[in-house]
Amino acid sequence: MAKRLDEAGFKVHRIEYESLDTSPADIVEVVAEDIDQCCADVSTDVHFVGHSLGGLVIRTYLAERLPRNLGRVVLVGTPNAGTVLVDKFRDWEVFDLLGPTTASLGTDSESLPAKLPAPYYPVGVIAGIRDSNWNDRWLPGPDDGLVAVESTKLEGMTDFILIETGHSMMRYSEKVADQNVNFLKHGKFCHATVE
Repeated sequence: MAKRLDEAGFKVHRIEYESLDTSPADIVEVVAEDIDQCCADVSTDVHFVGHSLGGLVIRTYLAERLPRNLGRVVLVGTPNAGTVLVDKFRDWEVFDLLGPTTASLGTDSESLPAKLPAPYYPVGVIAGIRDSNWNDRWLPGPDDGLVAVESTKLEGMTDFILIETGHSMMRYSEKVADQNVNFLKHGKFCHATVE
C-alpha cells in the first residue's frame, strides 16, 4: 500500500508501534511523537491511512489534536464500532496474551471505539469481505475474517466502499491501494471500478 501511494505522488511516512502489552494511550503517545516530528514543517496537506487498529490510533490522535494542514483520512478494515470477537473471547485465559489494547476493542460503551468522537475531517472507510462462512458462529454476517462489515462503518464518514479481501490481506490488495489513492486525491472512492 505504501509503495502504491508513493507511486501516486504522495510522500509516505510509515509509523510502526507495538500493540501487544501496550495500552492504547501509550500507542497514541508514540505515534503522536512520530507524526509531530515527521510533519511539523510540512506545508502541504497531511493525509492519514490506517489499517485495522491503525485507523483507531489515527482517530484517537485526531480527537486530541487539530493539525493545521490536515488533509483526508482513510480507514481500512478498522473496527470503528469494535468487534464482537473481543466480546466473545475476552474471558478466555489465553486472551490476556493479546494485551490491553486488543481487550479495548470490544463493542461495549467502555471500549476504545465507543469513546471516540465522530470525525470532523473527510474520512473514507474501506471494508473487506470474504466469501467464507467458517467463522459465522463467532462473527455472524458479512466480514473480512476479523471485523464485521457493519463494524467498519462510521457516523459522519464521507464515503464507504466494500472490497473482496480478507482482513490481513487488505494491506497488500491493489484494489484497496487504488481506492486509497482515489480518496486521498478526490475525496471519494471510485465505485465504478469495484466488481
